[in-house]
Amino acid sequence: MNRHELIDVATISMSGLLLRNSRFFSRSVSSAPIGAVVSGTAIDIENIRTGGVQGVSASTPIGEFQAAYLVSQWRGRDAPTLLYHHGSGEQPFDFGRFSSSSFGRLFGTNFDRDINLIALRAPFHDRSNREYVRAMDDLENFVGMLATSASLIEALVGRLRDTGFSAILAAGISLGGWAINLHRAYYAGVDRYVPVFAGAQLGEMFVSSIYRKLVAEPARANPEVLRTVLDFADAFTSDNADDCDPLLARYDRIIEFETQRFAYEESDLGVLEKGHVTGSLATDALRAHIQRSVAKTCE
Repeated sequence: MNRHELIDVATISMSGLLLRNSRFFSRSVSSAPIGAVVSGTAIDIENIRTGGVQGVSASTPIGEFQAAYLVSQWRGRDAPTLLYHHGSGEQPFDFGRFSSSSFGRLFGTNFDRDINLIALRAPFHDRSNREYVRAMDDLENFVGMLATSASLIEALVGRLRDTGFSAILAAGISLGGWAINLHRAYYAGVDRYVPVFAGAQLGEMFVSSIYRKLVAEPARANPEVLRTVLDFADAFTSDNADDCDPLLARYDRIIEFETQRFAYEESDLGVLEKGHVTGSLATDALRAHIQRSVAKTCE
């Protein structure tokens, strides 16, 4: 085990100790399959608003969920548009000095200024990390959260297309990567997807990776339930369009390389020689990967 893997293992082990009374799916491991929930979710956005954080409400087959978006930079119809989805546990609109926002790190400096930038916020990410994990005690909340994020992407893309925008990209890291992959699997319509540290076997992450240490024992005892509800590899790989620029970390112990890479056999897979934590902090490499996708889309 190299240092990248050790850092992943240590990080999850420490999180397990700090959150020992809060485990994923501790209250319920029951939910409709994520594909069915995504397909049945709707968000109505009349116009994309550029003034501050915009809250939205999603109607899903398993209840109502609240999300938000923020237009961080607006260059108009002739510029490409990038929708960005944050990782798990982030407060994506916190751009303070000590913020952990990946959006702030990636796009705050040294990014192409001739682009429209829209940051998304998933449900339950307007609160503390402890409160977020507590909300994840119910599998339906996790499924509804991701379905809402995928539907928010669809609603924003729809409004952009309606008003004549072209060259639309969706990028996301970890949780955000899963969200944009779900959009590609069940909606499509974005010119280029840039999933970072994500795949299409979402259930497997909770079953076999180090992340299983954060899962409640009753859920861990039902691995096939998690796979059935959360995996969407068949839907993702049924479309072999050349519209995906994935990036995985070879030594990632959470989004495991050998498990998730098979979703990208038809794509030009980028590989970072790091782990999940060290890769997430490799800001220059992540930014360069996204910039290459922007350039490719605008060719």
